[in-house]
Amino acid sequence: MSTRSFCSRLLLLFLVGLIGGGPAIAAAQTADDAYRFSNRFPAVGTRATGMSGAGGVGGWADPSALYTNPAGLGYYQASEISGSLSGLLSRDESTYQIFVDGPASQNTGDNATARLGHLTGIYNVDTERGSLVFALGFNRTSAFDRELTYSGQNSVSSITDTFLPSGNGSVNTLPIVPFVAFQAGAIDTTGSGFVSLTRNIQQDGTVTSRDIQQDGTMTRGGSMNEFNFAGALEVAPNVMIGASANISYGTYVSESELTETDLDGEDNYSVNTGDGPPLEDFQSMFFRERFTSDLTGFNLRLGLSANAAEDVRLGFTVETPTWYSIDETFTDAFIRTEFGNGSLAYGDDPDEDAARGEFQYQLQTPWRLSTGVSYTRDPFLISADVEFVDWSQTRLDADETEFDVTNETLEEYDYVVNWRGGIEYRSENGLSLRTGIAYRPGARGFDFTLADGEETDRSRLFLSAGAGVQLSERLSLNAAWMQERSTDQFLPYASVTPPGESEPIDVPVIDEDVVRNQIRVGFRYSF
Repeated sequence: MSTRSFCSRLLLLFLVGLIGGGPAIAAAQTADDAYRFSNRFPAVGTRATGMSGAGGVGGWADPSALYTNPAGLGYYQASEISGSLSGLLSRDESTYQIFVDGPASQNTGDNATARLGHLTGIYNVDTERGSLVFALGFNRTSAFDRELTYSGQNSVSSITDTFLPSGNGSVNTLPIVPFVAFQAGAIDTTGSGFVSLTRNIQQDGTVTSRDIQQDGTMTRGGSMNEFNFAGALEVAPNVMIGASANISYGTYVSESELTETDLDGEDNYSVNTGDGPPLEDFQSMFFRERFTSDLTGFNLRLGLSANAAEDVRLGFTVETPTWYSIDETFTDAFIRTEFGNGSLAYGDDPDEDAARGEFQYQLQTPWRLSTGVSYTRDPFLISADVEFVDWSQTRLDADETEFDVTNETLEEYDYVVNWRGGIEYRSENGLSLRTGIAYRPGARGFDFTLADGEETDRSRLFLSAGAGVQLSERLSLNAAWMQERSTDQFLPYASVTPPGESEPIDVPVIDEDVVRNQIRVGFRYSF
């Protein structure tokens, strides 16, 4: 067995320092991450949320016009300020399974957050003819918050299998992830190379996996926001054009934890530390990694809205790609291995920073083309919108690395047609009632198979309801609820082929049923 001496640590840290932020490149920058950062809510603002965003593209005097069709600002008859608070309650029900027909176990993870939903100021310029309106606004456009919890027994693989370096290289030339695992005792050397702690070496040289219990969490957090500067002009009677310049920014935080506990009780895996007797009788291994992505981008939104008939309004919106600059920080990689007579750990000391680093890259999102229609016949407003997005246009780029494989994967993504519809009832006493539905088809271009054998995709369904009350001629209060339902799938680690073996390992598959409830409460004050 190997000796973890002070000199070998210094040499390895020096080698790691030469390649700087290497591990961060593996932290994200995948096609799924590009898709995740580009997705957003169908609605912002309280009134629009109650209708799942329907009506905004057709054009209306509502703060959400900055987000859907800035031409709608032209219908404002007065200046206005508005704002809202937003709460998000997430529930992630998971099913852990290794084989489609194998045993499964279920868990549930809950998450709750509260943030500013929107804050908008509308200024209606006093004109002799027509309409001229300017607006400044802040909108929270998406949220990543949710927590996945999973557990199950595994007799065929371990995350430590992915820590093994390829080939039979020297301890002094280990890549970063194997280095961290080696220092924490999760992998070790033998006469024939490296071996992970969950793969027992028999006397005849064959390798078998031990039975382990796996308990993990995957926590995502953060949100995306827009700061908007917009204006609208009436170029002909009841014909509005508008534009908005939008700064999109936000943070995505991902933290994954996994504990693997020995269930066999029989063990011939031991680690020499060089400071005493070998550590023997493996008990458990804990792994944690965390990275943060900070995004800043810019896009333009151009819109047209007009009354096509006495009760019918049509609108069109073109949105340019958002050009993002992303700073990604791999902030934490920690492993602790417990034995019957001691433990080894790496990553809990500030000086143990081999797996920390930074990486900068760029993301370009697709163009978005939208059209909408609304029909008004008192006391009802009925509206519908559609949006075309070709996700294969998404691109990643960086000065330090090539994204050829990732961009080829993105080219396999499909175009989608997002749609939403809503109804608003407005009574004579100032009470408004709203409801809506929106659908976001999955864009990956292929389905995935759930534990029960069903094929599905990552489409998202939104259902909403809301109400408003006019407290005075100038002040109104609004509240809305919108529920998002989706299905997802998570792999705790990759299916790799361990050194010396011919077949890749079988890994757990975590199916997710995700329900997220968004609550918004806000006000509008005109002057």
